[in-house]
Amino acid sequence: MFLALQIWLGQHLFGIIGNPGFPAGYRITPKRVIKWPCEEPELDGHQFATMNTDLPIPRIYRTHRWRGHLGIEMEYVPHCTTLQEGWHKLSRKYKQRIVDQLSKYIAQLRSLKPAPGSSGKVSATNGGACHDVRVGSAKPFGPFDDIAGFHRCLRGGVDLNATPEIFGDKVADVHARPYGIRFKHGDLGVQNILIRHGHIVAIIDWECSGWYPEYWEYTKAHYNSALLPEFYEMLRQRMPRYDDELAAERVLWRFFDQPLDVDYAQHKA
Repeated sequence: MFLALQIWLGQHLFGIIGNPGFPAGYRITPKRVIKWPCEEPELDGHQFATMNTDLPIPRIYRTHRWRGHLGIEMEYVPHCTTLQEGWHKLSRKYKQRIVDQLSKYIAQLRSLKPAPGSSGKVSATNGGACHDVRVGSAKPFGPFDDIAGFHRCLRGGVDLNATPEIFGDKVADVHARPYGIRFKHGDLGVQNILIRHGHIVAIIDWECSGWYPEYWEYTKAHYNSALLPEFYEMLRQRMPRYDDELAAERVLWRFFDQPLDVDYAQHKA
């Protein structure tokens, strides 16, 4: 009930953050915001990245429970805009500075190591079920004991031997390769990067974070690349590149995106 009152008062005093139909958060004081509803993987990823990197991540003050969902009370980052809103106003110098910043932050995330005994596992930060809008709009999935299991999920359960006929050789080739596991934010879209005066001041929304194949941050960064093609082209030059994997993912995006939302038999029909 206390959280409901805070949100109600915050809406009247400060308005909401983001789209009125799908709020990104609620300011409750001049310096604090609550994101609700959330799930545990977002809290775990947010805290893990905060403790193990120097990325600019809003400080968490406390958590709440209301109507069966988690609420995260965190630092409000003032006088900033999303990269999506601010990119076209930046000079070339500041655009390059932001890309350089972000590439260093991605390198830090990639350097993190999973817990002993789980190095080959695809999972959320805490080892539990994953969440990623690329795989399904709402349903958790996994965890997977290995990358092969994750790839099978991306194919909607289609066996690797049948993949060339159904999805083509690009997907079959990439899904047969070995990969390392890396930590990822998982949704480094331009809407989740906050900037001020030509610098990144916050990276938000860690609900898709976790341990995934090493190429996943690269391919996911292109998932909504039509929003700002110039930014993604510049970023591509600074990240470890996985162009074969991106080509394979684009095949799946085109023919079988979000496999948890529809099984292959339904999709084929």
